[in-house]
Amino acid sequence: MSTDRDVTGIVRSWLHEDAHEDADRILNLVLDGIDTTPQRRAGWLARRLPPMNTYLKVGLAAAVVVLAGFIGIQLLGGSNVGGPGPSPSASSAEPTPSEPAPSATADTGLPVGSSHVLWDTPGDVGISFTIRAPGWSGDVGGGVLCKSSGCSDPPDGAAMIAFQGDLYVYGDPCQWSSTGPDTPATSVDELVAALAAQASRDASAPVDVTVDGYAGKSITLHVPDDAAYVGGRFSDCDRGEFRSWVRDPVADSARYHQGPGQIDELWILDVGGTLVVIDAGSYALTPAEHLAEVRAIADSATFELP
Repeated sequence: MSTDRDVTGIVRSWLHEDAHEDADRILNLVLDGIDTTPQRRAGWLARRLPPMNTYLKVGLAAAVVVLAGFIGIQLLGGSNVGGPGPSPSASSAEPTPSEPAPSATADTGLPVGSSHVLWDTPGDVGISFTIRAPGWSGDVGGGVLCKSSGCSDPPDGAAMIAFQGDLYVYGDPCQWSSTGPDTPATSVDELVAALAAQASRDASAPVDVTVDGYAGKSITLHVPDDAAYVGGRFSDCDRGEFRSWVRDPVADSARYHQGPGQIDELWILDVGGTLVVIDAGSYALTPAEHLAEVRAIADSATFELP
């Protein structure tokens, strides 16, 4: 059986080691000192220990704690106070069997690289996108993709919505109930011209674009920053809604907006004779990386003719 003199000798041997000596050799030394009589150590577990042996076990445990602290000090001693510590090596960063590596699908939302069907109504053009970044979500065939739970809400939301078919463009998006046209826009040029003529929309100059081999134009529109907005509604607008267009006036399937300052970047395409509009909604405070993501998703669009 080890005595407290043996323990004292082991601890003294740790403390007398040179400060720069290899920590692994020190650890092996103490482990050798503790495990010199394994058969008798196993016998202790088979019977009740007398008081002196209990104290000895506590002393050995304390000595191991001292060793752990001493080794840690030696390993960290070379770093400057307040400065960055050494970068972990590749081997130390590898997960242990009890800590599996994070999965690439751990992010919330649709899997990155997957194909998402945004529109699948029978008789309409099928619209699909490739998800280019984590955090985007949407229902299959739902017509909308959202970056976060807030979707395209102010002050920094990001989202995408799709429309297709002939569209009735309101002359005034705020006073829309009295400015609806008698006939819809049926071509890319007609739709661009009608949107550019809308009151208060501050349209950009159209730019030629091609998506999945189909030609069209891109145009950017704005909801006025100073539009009156109370309780989630445009208080000065008809029914509290600021609208751009409606696909079916009877069904009232309209594109309405979510807040002042909303920016709508539109890709307007002729897909086999059908007018298709991809609308990316954002704000001045929307993170630049979210804008880059939604543009990359829009550029990935593929279409299936009915």
